[in-house]
Amino acid sequence: MRTTFDFDFVTTATPDQVVELMTDFSANRSRRWPASSEAAFEVYRIGDTDAEIREGQDFPKLWARWRYDWSQPGTVTLTIVKAEALHPGGFMSLTATPRAEGGSAVHAVWDQSSRNLRGLVAVVAMRLVGRRFLSSYYRKVYDNYPAPT
Repeated sequence: MRTTFDFDFVTTATPDQVVELMTDFSANRSRRWPASSEAAFEVYRIGDTDAEIREGQDFPKLWARWRYDWSQPGTVTLTIVKAEALHPGGFMSLTATPRAEGGSAVHAVWDQSSRNLRGLVAVVAMRLVGRRFLSSYYRKVYDNYPAPT
């Protein structure tokens, strides 16, 4: 099953901060991204405008090897290279534009397909609550920028 949706949120983070936080592959990642599992996190390669990493979450237990691309200013696209529960090629992209009053308006697209029952449950859940959940989660993460030290 495939699910695609967009979501939008406004944050106090600037477009550069949105990109920086999405592409922070340091040991601080799980502190900056509370849903991210330390156990699932592994960096394979980091380039100037792309990276390949493994990350996931503990509940529900899901992981994926992602290719991150931030070659377009203000945009980060994550594409699945390999995953147990989701098909390769699924993606999420975030594009941040500056707001006159400060911060950013962020538009995101989420597009994933399930490979098995675990993936199906995740994709169906995202179809039902993903737009609301992700816009709230990302706004909270970005509004807490910079990361706690």
